[in-house]
Amino acid sequence: MAVSPEARRPLSELRTFSLGYFRPPFKAVYADYIAYEQYRHEFMNEDRARAALLRGGILWRLALHSLGFDNLPSALIGISRDAVPFGQMLTINGETHFDDELSEEEVDFICGTYYVYTNNGCIEKLSWWPRPQAWAGSGLDVGFWSARCESWFQTRLENIRQGVSRRRDSSDNNGPVNNTHWKHGLKFNGATKKFKKNLDAACSDFLTTKASGKLSFLSFNVQL
Repeated sequence: MAVSPEARRPLSELRTFSLGYFRPPFKAVYADYIAYEQYRHEFMNEDRARAALLRGGILWRLALHSLGFDNLPSALIGISRDAVPFGQMLTINGETHFDDELSEEEVDFICGTYYVYTNNGCIEKLSWWPRPQAWAGSGLDVGFWSARCESWFQTRLENIRQGVSRRRDSSDNNGPVNNTHWKHGLKFNGATKKFKKNLDAACSDFLTTKASGKLSFLSFNVQL
């Protein structure tokens, strides 16, 4: 597929979705979460938002929470009209391929991220849900959405709905937190990271062998 350079456009031309920048002291309340959910639902109606379903993990689940399971097959229909000008471009064996891709800001937005200035002028990211950096390698990152993942998701959702303060002058432990807090809270079984690493290596080996034309199936053991 030949595409002229003029067909590619800067991401700055896309509509921006963000929960905004704030100065301390910052405290999100339940009304902020409701606004974030409604805003996320709006974003997920964008055609290119199918990229969230393709990413898997927490982004996949949050996308389904907005779209519903009935819309899951929509990710397989094909690329959106934004894929060529703004999406991911890959050249394989001289052929150019495109697919929808999320910007870092869109990933942050889907996870409900606020940008909060610290006292030393830096920016801290506080999110209602773990961002992919915290999810990757966590005790829930097992390569698929397990029953334990769903149980954790529903518990977190209930904690937000029932435990987040309705007033900004009160305190609770269920609001948005930073990446370090999320990583600590998602540790669970320490062997999960090793399991996932071995599983990824075995899958990669299998796909490489199949791609080379070999017909024999690989047998492998994933050890904790």
